[in-house]
Amino acid sequence: MVKVSIIMPVYNASELLEESIESAMKQTLKDIEIVCVDDGSTDNSVELLKELSKKYDCIKIFTQENEGSGSARNHGLDEATGEYIAFLDADDIFVDGNALETLYDYGVKNNADLVCGNLKRLSFDTGEIIDNPNYKAENYYYFDSPKTITPAEYGVPWAFYKNIFKRSFLNEHNIRFKDLRRGQDPVFLSEVLAKVDKVYGCPVDLYAYRFESGKPYAKINTPEKKLHYILHFKGCFDALEEGGLYETSEIFKQKLMYFLDYGTEFDDIVMYDSAMEAFGWPTTYFDNFKYEYEAFLVHHMMNKINIENSEEFYSKAKQMLIDMKVWHNELIPADTLRNLILFFNTESYEEYKERYHEFLIEDAKIQNVLLAEENEKLTEQAEELQDINNQLFNSRSWKYTKGLRKSEK
Repeated sequence: MVKVSIIMPVYNASELLEESIESAMKQTLKDIEIVCVDDGSTDNSVELLKELSKKYDCIKIFTQENEGSGSARNHGLDEATGEYIAFLDADDIFVDGNALETLYDYGVKNNADLVCGNLKRLSFDTGEIIDNPNYKAENYYYFDSPKTITPAEYGVPWAFYKNIFKRSFLNEHNIRFKDLRRGQDPVFLSEVLAKVDKVYGCPVDLYAYRFESGKPYAKINTPEKKLHYILHFKGCFDALEEGGLYETSEIFKQKLMYFLDYGTEFDDIVMYDSAMEAFGWPTTYFDNFKYEYEAFLVHHMMNKINIENSEEFYSKAKQMLIDMKVWHNELIPADTLRNLILFFNTESYEEYKERYHEFLIEDAKIQNVLLAEENEKLTEQAEELQDINNQLFNSRSWKYTKGLRKSEK
């Protein structure tokens, strides 16, 4: 009997694939199958899988056209025969050798639909297993002993791969990965958390995921992926709130605001279009983040007016801004407010466009004045610090302790 089916989506993973599969084969649990679904690789991943399958007969290979990792995992779920399901990406590894066996035994003992382990990171540069900062940030629960928690205690719906899932439970509730190029796994886990009564966990490190430091959104690099990433938040909110996990949903909405701030920092107009497609305005999704969401929309809307270059969008934007009552939003920065004043003091897009160039020049002057004032403050602070240093070095106590400082050396 297959106790655990390990689902592995594979796409151009030949460099790390063997390491990943070897980590699964080192598990003490031997009643496993590794269901590999190649997602249209253009390298020699399939050939490597075939070679590995000669060494390990528990490897099953399936292929499909390139449809994304979510589709590949769904394909694997449909082919799996194990009592429980685990997931392993082709560039990640299992950590503790007894993790799968420990989680499986605990799951069977408690007839659990969801059993959680803990999670490590895998340095992108060195391959070293390192601590996962999400625990320190309290993004999700750390299991320091075998225990049961509520779905609400799990935390934000991240790190699905550190858990195993009863296959009959997934099939009963028709839980599968959404057709998204980014973010499909938090939606999957949100649906699981919304349906389970209890969450079981053990103090084992099941999984380590490869992470490139300093580049949290590096893979969200196309308009489609940006749209899908924002849509995944909506899918999570819907699933969590349908399951009564309102507090978790609100915490996760803060994560969306961080992502929208990231788009604002780079004036990414695609983010505006994606947010409007996913949530629109007005919306009831962000009652507790009304001003944050609207400040994001206003920032990009003012940029989009010039991009659209049309009277139609000018009029549409003006009505939206009136309805938003933007003057009551304290999160809108000063430079955007100055632009809004100009905007509302024009009667047409042509007038606004003509005066906008003057605005840019004037705004640049204001920014230069602000920078000069900031530099002046920094200079004053530096002078004050220098005065304090001089007073210290010339003080009697500094002179009297000169011999002591030398003896310490």
